[in-house]
Amino acid sequence: MSDLRSLKSARGGSRARGVQGRLSISFGEDDPGDSRRAEPARSARSARPRRPARPAPPRPVKRDEPPRPAPIFHPLAYRSVLAGWPIEHRERWGLRANELEETGLSWRDAETQAFVEAWNGIREREARAATNAEVVTG
Repeated sequence: MSDLRSLKSARGGSRARGVQGRLSISFGEDDPGDSRRAEPARSARSARPRRPARPAPPRPVKRDEPPRPAPIFHPLAYRSVLAGWPIEHRERWGLRANELEETGLSWRDAETQAFVEAWNGIREREARAATNAEVVTG
C-alpha cells in the first residue's frame, strides 16, 4: 500500500471555514496604543466568481404614442421564378429594379415592380413568337 493518505479534517466536523481575525503586527515597540498596524491587503477581485449583472428592466411604454403596426414581410416568391430565367432576362430585370430604386422605391417594391414588367414582357414576346410560328407553319 501507499504511504500517501488523504488529508482529513482534524476536527472531523464540517468543512466550513472559520472567519479569520485581522492580522495585527505592531511596528517598533510593543506599545498597545500604537495606531500603526498592518492591515491585510484587500484583493481587487474576490476569490469567488461573480454573478453576471442583472439586465436593465424594460423601459415603460409611452401611453400617448399609438403602437406601430408590425411590418408586413411577404415571401419573395418571384425569386424562384427568376432562377429559371436565362441570364439576359435576369440582367434586364436587375437593371430595371435598380432604375426603379433610384426613383425612390424601396428595394423590395422596386424588385417586385421590375419582375412584373419583365414577366409581362417575356410573356408578350413568347406570345408573338408562337403567333409568328403558327403563321409560318400554317
